[in-house]
Amino acid sequence: MNDTHPHGLAEHLDLIAAMSLSFATSMDLDTSLRHGLERIADALDAEAASLFLVEKAEMVCHACFGPVDITGLRIPASSGIVGRTVVERSTQSVLDVRNDPDFHGGVDNKTGFITRSILCAPMVVRDEALGAIELINKKTGTGLFEESEARVLEALAAAAALALLNARMAQALVEQERMKREMELAAQIQQGLLPPNRPPPFPIAGLGRPFREVAGDFYDILPLLDGRIGFCLGDVSGKGMDAALLMAKTASLFRALAKDQRDPGLLMARINAELCETASGGKFVTLVVGFLDASGQRLSFANAGHEPPLLIRPGQPAVSLLAPSPPVGILSDALYETEDVTLDGGALYVFTDGLTESLAEDGTMLGAEGVAALIEEGQDKPLAERLHALADGAMAPGRAVHDDLTILAVEGGSKPVAFDATEPVQHLAHLDIPAQPNRLKLIRRVVAESAALAGLNENKSADLVLAVDEAMQNVIRHAYQGPTDKPVDIDITREEGHLVVRLTDYAPPVDQSRIRPRALDDVRPGGLGTHFIQSVLDGHQFEEPPPGAGNRLKLSLRIEP
Repeated sequence: MNDTHPHGLAEHLDLIAAMSLSFATSMDLDTSLRHGLERIADALDAEAASLFLVEKAEMVCHACFGPVDITGLRIPASSGIVGRTVVERSTQSVLDVRNDPDFHGGVDNKTGFITRSILCAPMVVRDEALGAIELINKKTGTGLFEESEARVLEALAAAAALALLNARMAQALVEQERMKREMELAAQIQQGLLPPNRPPPFPIAGLGRPFREVAGDFYDILPLLDGRIGFCLGDVSGKGMDAALLMAKTASLFRALAKDQRDPGLLMARINAELCETASGGKFVTLVVGFLDASGQRLSFANAGHEPPLLIRPGQPAVSLLAPSPPVGILSDALYETEDVTLDGGALYVFTDGLTESLAEDGTMLGAEGVAALIEEGQDKPLAERLHALADGAMAPGRAVHDDLTILAVEGGSKPVAFDATEPVQHLAHLDIPAQPNRLKLIRRVVAESAALAGLNENKSADLVLAVDEAMQNVIRHAYQGPTDKPVDIDITREEGHLVVRLTDYAPPVDQSRIRPRALDDVRPGGLGTHFIQSVLDGHQFEEPPPGAGNRLKLSLRIEP
């Protein structure tokens, strides 16, 4: 065949044009390459054809045509004639492969196929060799591929290389856009989970400044019905959507479990067990969880492998509260200790390592001592402003932060809660709950915390809790004639040196004249009430209920200095 003939040249040009257009416009490049190889082999009169791409230190066959399917074949990147083509970035034409020292005869040995001649052209774009197209066994003439055929294959290999590069760039853009959307969604998830700061005198505030668009840190503040305030701060290993989802799960677990668990160590253990059961990919969370009690003076917390919180009290050196327990999400049977702290007018600061690892120009880290010094500088500021000043100090000119920066502070009053003696009624707590036995535990908690807030001593507090519990059982059993979803309003106030609890139900009015103590040998839970209430309380009486209500019982106990 004389390829210099105008007719042969025209056919080759048509082939190059058709294949270039097919490669450039294909939405399925792999399929187009496979079909293209068949057409190229047919046009250039080859028995077989293959396309190899460079993947790290190997050459991998991604498409082939001929009597033997070698798709997926892997050879060392510099092996064989195809490897030499890529390394030298030049077309190789071999009439008799048996005389070529680089010929890789492994396929022939395995399949029985006999390779005689090869024409191989590199796929090069911008001086980068992406792979090579190989034609095997010229079926006519002398068996040697013509020079003009080599030029055609070079043009087709260049077109395939350009199409492959464009496909990879398009895929990279799609992946980049996907990652952008993923990061935006992760940021939205995080922002939706962070609680807003409440104005003073609310005793807990938080602040988060992500190093990138999506942070691996989070915090939460959870006021509870019994007057306590739950809080947590954590740092998830890793970044991106996986970390954001783990953060969301951990924060959700805290919110769900903190409502029924008073002990931070046990709460941490439950969070850990849940994460160990479902978390994957080797991710974990360093975490601090805790509760500030209703008095605002005492808090308890547990630390799972997180930075040691700083306790700073007026006139005392800062104390780092170390934690030996592991992060959550690693050991399913890990135990977590509960630490109890009295604030004494000070504050507990919890933060991530983005704060302590703030770097000065000389390479020294801020550290716990530097954090304590910055806190001292802003001590006269309101709590939220103090946190912003602390973060600003860590990011001041001459310092560099290379990670997310998250801070949470729990502040106590300078002295026990003071009540205004000139104010006749001071409200401590209010509950509006269904008349169900499973709510009694919550009521006991609220009464106990309110008693502590009002300054009632421990013994009297226990008496009041039991008295209210008995009265509430009587409401359920006798006023409502059994458990119901109908409400009971509970108001707890401090009035003229007394702690007062009012129970308001919406049952039919009771005949007060028929309410009298039982014989002491016939008492049981819910029946001890009248005897007990009379013996431990300073006052108990029915009041005129508000419009629409059925009965209102007032219980009072004097608060002794």
